[in-house]
Amino acid sequence: MAEEQYFYYKDKSKKIIPDPDKNKHFLAKKILDEIFMTQKDLIPSIYKENWNRVKLYQPAGIVEKAQAILLNINDGAYDLRNKINNLTGKEWTKFTCSWFIFNALQSDLQEERAVTKETQAHPATFSPTMISDFINFFTKEGDIVLDPFAGIGSTLVACKRNNRVGYGIELNKKYFDIILQRTPEFKNNIFNEDCRNIDKLNLPLINYSISSPPYWNVLNRSTDGFKKEREEKGLDINYSDQAADLGNIDDYDVFLQEVCSVYFKLYDLLADGAYITIIVKNIKKGGKMYPLAWDIARILGQKYVLKDEKIWIQDKISLSPYGYPNSWASNILHHYCLILRKE
Repeated sequence: MAEEQYFYYKDKSKKIIPDPDKNKHFLAKKILDEIFMTQKDLIPSIYKENWNRVKLYQPAGIVEKAQAILLNINDGAYDLRNKINNLTGKEWTKFTCSWFIFNALQSDLQEERAVTKETQAHPATFSPTMISDFINFFTKEGDIVLDPFAGIGSTLVACKRNNRVGYGIELNKKYFDIILQRTPEFKNNIFNEDCRNIDKLNLPLINYSISSPPYWNVLNRSTDGFKKEREEKGLDINYSDQAADLGNIDDYDVFLQEVCSVYFKLYDLLADGAYITIIVKNIKKGGKMYPLAWDIARILGQKYVLKDEKIWIQDKISLSPYGYPNSWASNILHHYCLILRKE
């Protein structure tokens, strides 16, 4: 009977188990066959590739009302009505936690440096593994994802890993060349351009965008230790020396206006209902905090709907005695992942 168990439900102990009624399994098999015939294009590849192992799932045990399929009990069930992503309810719920801890993975660093050691030159990189979690929540396989501040291509690498189509814009020619080396399959989708020209690049309809703009001009006034260490290794201490680089704008209000203009132009390129994620943090200068993340959210709220935020915490950064012994100054170990939507 094990191979013929096609229908699962939750019992009183909340365990997912096969229904003991054989008639329900016969009906479930018929429903599964119909689903495969009529909804094949909408079924995630992992289920299609293992369809002989897929079960029908309805928590209350009403087979006729089943809207979900099950491959691995431990992973949870996938709802066929899910229009946003390919995640099971269990995976969906895990991502909705409002904070997460993530530090650079050696496996990511090894992978990028196996392609080119030039990736070390960039002063503020992100992990494709971390970006993958966002891409997997806000897109389906084959969707188009854009990073207008592409850096060395972490977003495009995440797209390659997860069967999405990556697009990127990067001003610095050196970093642009690194992206081409890391993701040659997207070579026609990568632009060595000022992202403020995003509306002139003839981009396709974008399903999702995730990016991290410069944190104002913070790299141009980094601590001496950071600067000295990187200069000794021959690594970049800022994004570029170009006047067009948003990270070189000294006036805070001008910077806000320019960076938000990129996302306002992006709005018109997004599919209806599409989400964007902006990774940024509040910063300090001259003993004053500038609420960069909150200001970006406030300004973009004129056009987008601010849906929520996730707090990214880095807990392996060394602490410094800022302000000691005269005044309060925190060690900022968190970033805001702002989630906005075109509605």
